Amino acid sequence: MHLYKAVALPLFLLTLQPAAVSGHHISPAAVVEAPRPKPGFSLGQGIDMIVKALGLNIDNIRFIKAPQATDYFSKANNKASYAPSLIIAGVKGMESVREQNPETPATRELFAQALYDAIQSTGQYPVNMMWIIIKDEKAFKNNGINAVQTLIKFNVVSLQNGNFRPTANITKAEAEQMVKKAAEFVASHARTTNADANANAGQGSSNGVTFTSTPVNDKVTSVVISAGEKPTSGYELHVISITFTPAKQAIIHYKLTTPPQGSMNLQVISEPKAEAFVPAGYQIEIKKEE
Repeated sequence: MHLYKAVALPLFLLTLQPAAVSGHHISPAAVVEAPRPKPGFSLGQGIDMIVKALGLNIDNIRFIKAPQATDYFSKANNKASYAPSLIIAGVKGMESVREQNPETPATRELFAQALYDAIQSTGQYPVNMMWIIIKDEKAFKNNGINAVQTLIKFNVVSLQNGNFRPTANITKAEAEQMVKKAAEFVASHARTTNADANANAGQGSSNGVTFTSTPVNDKVTSVVISAGEKPTSGYELHVISITFTPAKQAIIHYKLTTPPQGSMNLQVISEPKAEAFVPAGYQIEIKKEE
């Protein structure tokens, strides 16, 4: 008899309405829903942020057909709001993340790689060869360690207790901070004003390939070599080596490669360029290497 009462009493209470148990009426308006998780910051959004912050554009490029994001990022959505930025990133040579799905959350490693590519598209910057110890170096999964090493030296990213956390999804705030520092870095290394450049710039040509030289500062001169307009994207221009003579002459050896016969290339008007840095005050000459 006592056992029956011990079991039946809780069952009886479970059948009562909440108001009968507590003696108070619970208003539906008093129910608070748990906050929904915020959507992650995607790689596509990150590339869009980078392109806009660094002012990357393709205004001077003429296309035979309208480009699409999928021409450069195979897994892209051509209707995404950031699709135009993917096109710009692709044309500018953002190679390291092209095989990634732009819709997926951006890890710190992938974002750093995209940011590094974007900075490099604005020019070549001198960097020392010192190797920085990153405690979680083995956690890198996408060969982004070199990009992060360089970004640290550019003061664009910093380590946290010696770690970078490459596999962690980057937050929008973290991305904005990195991009801001990247824009400041590029601006600080911008060339002199047009008036100063015109006063100090040099130019020349060799076998149809031209160059212009512009002072970066009082110690370094930037030399940009151009092969002129080409009908496809398959042409490449590379600086092979630089010879410095006792007479303070810098001979820049370059190589122009043409697309192999039958190769698939974008049918766009392109202008292959290469950049080199020489000490200020040197007379510049370019020489073609076969």
